[in-house]
Amino acid sequence: MKPLIAIVGRPNVGKSTLFNRILRQRTAIVDSTPGVTRDRHIAEGEWQGKQFLLMDTGGYNTSDSDLISSAMLDQTLTAIRDADTVIFVTDVRSGLTYDDLELAKLLRQHYTEKPVFFAVNKVESPTLSIEAESFISTGFTRPYQISAKDGSGIADLLDDVLEALPERENEEEEEDKAIKIAIVGRPNVGKSSFVNSLLGSNRLIVSNIPGTTRDAIDSRFMRNRNEFVLIDTAGLRKRTKIDAGIEYYSSLRTEKAIERCNVVLVLLDADAGLEKQDMKIIHMALERHKGVLLLVNKWDLIEKDSKTSKLYEDKLRSLMGNLSFIPVMFISALTKKNLYRAIDTAKDITGSLKQKISTSKLNKFLEEALAEKHPSTKSGRELKIKYMTQIEAPWPVFAFFCNDPELVQDNFRRFLEKKLRERFPLEGVPLSLRFQKK
Repeated sequence: MKPLIAIVGRPNVGKSTLFNRILRQRTAIVDSTPGVTRDRHIAEGEWQGKQFLLMDTGGYNTSDSDLISSAMLDQTLTAIRDADTVIFVTDVRSGLTYDDLELAKLLRQHYTEKPVFFAVNKVESPTLSIEAESFISTGFTRPYQISAKDGSGIADLLDDVLEALPERENEEEEEDKAIKIAIVGRPNVGKSSFVNSLLGSNRLIVSNIPGTTRDAIDSRFMRNRNEFVLIDTAGLRKRTKIDAGIEYYSSLRTEKAIERCNVVLVLLDADAGLEKQDMKIIHMALERHKGVLLLVNKWDLIEKDSKTSKLYEDKLRSLMGNLSFIPVMFISALTKKNLYRAIDTAKDITGSLKQKISTSKLNKFLEEALAEKHPSTKSGRELKIKYMTQIEAPWPVFAFFCNDPELVQDNFRRFLEKKLRERFPLEGVPLSLRFQKK
């Protein structure tokens, strides 16, 4: 595991801007609204050949007593506990505040074993540089004067931070083997609760307020010697309901999370059922050639008998149309019903995505399929398929070599896909069939 650096401070001092500056990309959402970063947001970084994990956090704010602010405060304290080293950020333009001093006191008294690097941000003029010198009253050594916006002072800060990090061994290619799972769905279906229940900790802020999670958040864990990365995402709303700004960028982040995962777990609220937006999410995942597993959450809240799940699934299948290859599972993030089974199924789907079927097995399959149904054509010309093979790709792509690809009709394509799924383990996996002239 790479060493972990946490960026902490009160809201709106520039933590996310610093996070993005260090990573040299727009990973965290940056906005002038205090509290935009609500969860701990972790990404991989590199500086001067050294690799590390960088954690952005919600603001440390003791003055607000509302549910979200309290949860953000708890997350910040947890982040400090988990990190190997801490970058404590303040804002020179607003001066030292009560929350700055309280956080400084907390770090000095309770986390003495961790290296803490005290940074004064937004130092962009000689006058502000003089102001920054007064911040030494926090009790730390001379502050690092930085500007996350223009990058000044960041290199010196990073050099010293990385020098203080513990050495970690055997981290080369291990993380690339992790199975990446995106947790997606409409707002408030229980995505963060699902992750927290799996991990056994309040890794993500959970509340009944839609939109609590705004960034895509990564969490790693091991199960049966397999490493998984869970990517919790903001809820995807209808485009018409996404305001320009924070929600818009959160939606883009969710789409990006889908692009970089192996399998998409689409969560539904059992009471609300399958809606148009859920279907859009499913199609988005399949268009990007990702595996898909449909999870009906909050199943513990549904009154049921022995036939309820069968009737519910039948209704889902009728709404999904030709997507019957997507498995459906009933879960409860609250009681942990079927959570680990869902992860195991996601692992199986990942295996199906990557499987390579031998050409001999495929041509045996083709021979039997053609014996069952000979392809008809509108022109009267005979379609002759000579053989088939699997093409190298991140998902199953099958090439059929024939006399004329123009003769292939849609109903015959559907027949071949149906038979392929019956013969080989392809549940939850998108397929591509390509017909080429021999």
